[in-house]
Amino acid sequence: MSKSLQQKNTRYLLIWLPLVLLIGTILFIVLMSMHARHMQEQQLELKQENIWNAFMAKPETIAWHITGEYDLVKGTPFSNNWLNKPRDTTIYYADKMERVAFGLLTERHLFNGQSYQLTTYISSKEIRHMIIKAIIAEVFIFVLILGAIVIINRKSSGLLWRPFYDTMKKVKAYDIIQNQALQLKEQTGIFEFNQLNQEITSLIQNVNQAYRNQRQFVENASHELQTPLAIIRSKLDLLINSPDLTAETADLLADITDATERLSQMNRNLLLLTKIDNNQFPERTRINVSDVMEKLLAYYQEYYDGDLPVINKSVQPGIYLMANASLIEILINNLVTNSIVHNIPNGHVDIRLTHNELIIENTGHSITGDPEQLFERFKKGREQSQTTGLGLSLVKQICHSYQFDLQYSYAEAIHRVRVVFANL
Repeated sequence: MSKSLQQKNTRYLLIWLPLVLLIGTILFIVLMSMHARHMQEQQLELKQENIWNAFMAKPETIAWHITGEYDLVKGTPFSNNWLNKPRDTTIYYADKMERVAFGLLTERHLFNGQSYQLTTYISSKEIRHMIIKAIIAEVFIFVLILGAIVIINRKSSGLLWRPFYDTMKKVKAYDIIQNQALQLKEQTGIFEFNQLNQEITSLIQNVNQAYRNQRQFVENASHELQTPLAIIRSKLDLLINSPDLTAETADLLADITDATERLSQMNRNLLLLTKIDNNQFPERTRINVSDVMEKLLAYYQEYYDGDLPVINKSVQPGIYLMANASLIEILINNLVTNSIVHNIPNGHVDIRLTHNELIIENTGHSITGDPEQLFERFKKGREQSQTTGLGLSLVKQICHSYQFDLQYSYAEAIHRVRVVFANL
């Protein structure tokens, strides 16, 4: 699942920054321990120097032993392996009933020809407490830094990316059918976003121009085709009414007339598809779909006379839609016409209209090809069909314009088209 750039950036921060801070914490602890050890050694050396100087100044008055401070003895009770090397030990305090950790250092000294060994002590307890407190403080500071970096990063990235989101919001709301210019800020305060807005603005201008040129071309082509088609039909009428017309010529003229009618119908449908694509039917009214269906079925009963298949209808009265009246009539007319034209002898058509859907079922031959492509332009259920292949394309385009759900299925020699209305 895709995530926003801000989420990914925060995720990477939360993965890598704690790792860096952990390494920094470990390094800090190591350095802190080394420094504390060095400081303890320096304090032991300094205490050695101070106590020995005090002994040499007044040897008769200085104490030979102070617990936790020093031990001074004549002779060499300790081997050379114990001398001049800081060591760790513990001293038991009976009054406190506890053992306290100390660091000690033993060195040999000479005074008046006599050998002495002086052992000095430095408590490790306070140094350990100092290290622990420093570590706690350091961890607290690192956590604070981590939290501050994440929060500041989210806030700053939100501010930095605001021009981008503003641009995306306007691009998402842009509708090419309205063919309007897209107004984007030329100066956002960020060079990269300025470039992005300039490129998008230029792209939209080119798209609008191409869209206008295409729409104008289709409208002009469809319009210009009407004149030669009208001339062809008039000339065909003259030839058909000619007194010396032979049967063979009449058949040829009939085929030409059928082809001309299909070409004219195709031209009208293409122009209508273009107008729907261009949203040239914006006006909407409250349409009584039940009345439209009843009038259309009555017209078919009268027009087809006895050639009409059996039509079973179940039309609920008072079904209304907010839409363009012409488009709804085209939608219903094309679906009903399709169910009649592509029927079989002694077949039937079942029509059901409810408050939220229109279902038309009809008997008919199975279709060839992919059923999913049945509503594409110039796609026919059967290759030998004499239709233009645009009727169901108009249905699909109208349903798309009003967000109607269009469904098709075929089972047991029954074609079923279902239109679910999105608005009532």
